[in-house]
Amino acid sequence: MVIMGVRLRTMMDSCLLPLVTIGVLAAIAPAAAQVPGFGQCPKVPVVAGFDTFAYLGRWYEQEKYPFFFELGGRCITADYTLNPDGTIGVLNRQKNSLTGNENTISGSARIVDSAKLAVKFPTAPFNVEAPYWVIGTDYKSYAVVYACSDLRGLISAKVAWILTRKRHPDIETMKKAYAVLDSAKISRAYLTRTDQKNCEELKKVGKGVLKSTTIRG
Repeated sequence: MVIMGVRLRTMMDSCLLPLVTIGVLAAIAPAAAQVPGFGQCPKVPVVAGFDTFAYLGRWYEQEKYPFFFELGGRCITADYTLNPDGTIGVLNRQKNSLTGNENTISGSARIVDSAKLAVKFPTAPFNVEAPYWVIGTDYKSYAVVYACSDLRGLISAKVAWILTRKRHPDIETMKKAYAVLDSAKISRAYLTRTDQKNCEELKKVGKGVLKSTTIRG
């Protein structure tokens, strides 16, 4: 894998949010994962009767397992839309904490089985499909996403994310997300908070006109 020198910085700027990082994870797991384990990936239940349309829209990343390719990212969001071919369009956005530059990357996801999705980013360094499992969501306030890849059943690499509809969710919303992880026996010990402070928000101020506003706090 080519991740040294300038290439390393480019990847850290462009690899954003769950759908990108798990794509990279599938290609190079378990070496790049921050939460490795031994043996096969565990069986984790996903959302039954997953409602694709209700899941569309914007999500804000609140917490995640540490992952190398998201280092330096803040104000991280994901926008999901419906493509004409029935797949889900993905637009991930983040700001680099060091440079202040905003970076985006787009891809698509297809439904494999209920809440089990396979995602792909054509411009990512590793252009492969990767798992994206929604293990809990109420569609209106929170979603818990899990991904795991293993190397011939010997070593596994796990990643988990908590996404919310609001940039600054209330405590009750986070408690619901934590309960999903606890029920699935996924450890919360490795979760780290994503910086969502002083981020810019796009607001519609007129027909076809968007204004960027910095949200404090």
